[in-house]
Amino acid sequence: MKKITSKTNLHLLAGALVWLLWMAFQHPHPLEPAWARGILLLAPLVIVPMGVDLLLRSGHFSGEILRVLVKWQLPAALAFAVAFLLPTGWLATALALPWVAVTFAVAWAGGLKLLQGGWKQPVVFCLSAGMVYFSVAGVWAVFERAGISPLGYDPEIVFLTIVHFHYAGFVLPVLTGVAVEKTGGVFTQILGYLVVSGVALVAAGIVFTQLGLGPDWEGLSAWWMALSAMAVAVLHLRLAFQKENSLKVRWLWALAAVALLGGMLLAGLYGTRYIAPVAGLDIPAMRALHGTANAVGFGLLGMMGWWWKYFTLPRYSKS
Repeated sequence: MKKITSKTNLHLLAGALVWLLWMAFQHPHPLEPAWARGILLLAPLVIVPMGVDLLLRSGHFSGEILRVLVKWQLPAALAFAVAFLLPTGWLATALALPWVAVTFAVAWAGGLKLLQGGWKQPVVFCLSAGMVYFSVAGVWAVFERAGISPLGYDPEIVFLTIVHFHYAGFVLPVLTGVAVEKTGGVFTQILGYLVVSGVALVAAGIVFTQLGLGPDWEGLSAWWMALSAMAVAVLHLRLAFQKENSLKVRWLWALAAVALLGGMLLAGLYGTRYIAPVAGLDIPAMRALHGTANAVGFGLLGMMGWWWKYFTLPRYSKS
């Protein structure tokens, strides 16, 4: 079996270094908006490149789109990071566009797989749907950097939508898909569909609340997604106890699972804040606690675990 290419290793190391320098330069407090920007940039600089490589090594995607994309992820991510050092406007928007193109390319590859019948296979459906959802992050990145607020959303919500569709939209379905494939069983296959539907339901619930249709749908959809994601955490805990996997990978899965359990519990509680408010659980607190748990805890550690498990597999191992 082939070893992972040194180019990919260098890209990931460069991305991680840039992210650390960005955080050191900004030095954000967890309750400040800059902290959420750091969480967002961790995705394009480190987590998404691992995710794309994981998709290629999963054997379900062998198209030219993803192969070409690997070469352009790092420069696009670097431009995206610079875009978030600038005020909103045409220059920030222009610098964000290369990464927006990356999200669209990933979505195109996933959409093609769905049209080819991938929706019939729970694992492929979950992976492909996450790829399609990723394009939503790109659309809202354009809105946010251009200073546009669709439906009158607060700019903070516009920004957090970008974060949401990097992690809940892309990372969660992708890691759910590989966990479902590894675990097997009818329930886990159904779980993939529940997770994918939960992402869409949460988005719809937030729109309904913004349109003045009441918060009930948002609360229901928040718990739908929270409980399905918690089940994904349980899957990772189950896998962490399988000795066939390396100790390093098992520890990463276990830590990721605990982080996801905590982060999604907070998401459920926040979703029903209009019915049962929790003192202190506001947007700054959610950025610091829910955002960090899902991005660093589950997103980074979980992706590292799966990436390390499969990094000795050759890319495009299946047709």
